[in-house]
Amino acid sequence: MCGAIKDCVELCLSVSDEEGSMKILYKAGVAGLLLLSAAAPVRADGDAFVGQWRQLTSTAGQCDKCYIGIVRHGDLLTVSSNNGWQAVANVERFADLPLAAGKGQWQPTVSGAYGGRSFGIQFVRRGGQLQMFMVVSRGDGAPMSIRATFEKRPPVSDEGQQQIHRI
Repeated sequence: MCGAIKDCVELCLSVSDEEGSMKILYKAGVAGLLLLSAAAPVRADGDAFVGQWRQLTSTAGQCDKCYIGIVRHGDLLTVSSNNGWQAVANVERFADLPLAAGKGQWQPTVSGAYGGRSFGIQFVRRGGQLQMFMVVSRGDGAPMSIRATFEKRPPVSDEGQQQIHRI
């Protein structure tokens, strides 16, 4: 049993008969709340990542047409890019910043050093931007890192859009 919880339980059990059963119940309730709060996991906000993001900068080179899409599945995120990679990341929290970390794979059809390579990936949400850090393993095992910054893509204008009919 955790030391702080053990101390709290001992305090509740050490209440004298003079203090009465109400104080015992009160102190037992406080001990129970402390126990529950210590055991309850903190759930990170994966919604901070959801949506389509346009690449602003990248150490792999400028790409004005590069986007990623992020979909939430509980504490997991699936990330797809329009330039040949996909990843799955787990949502966490670090120093009050939404964080997601996971693994992914470049498609084998991607030309150059990245094609078919697996990687580790992290996303951090800071203000209106999403920062990505990817580490790709080279053929010789040496790591290559890619840093990129994204912003939420502006909504598509309704002008010129075809009407969508739901069935």
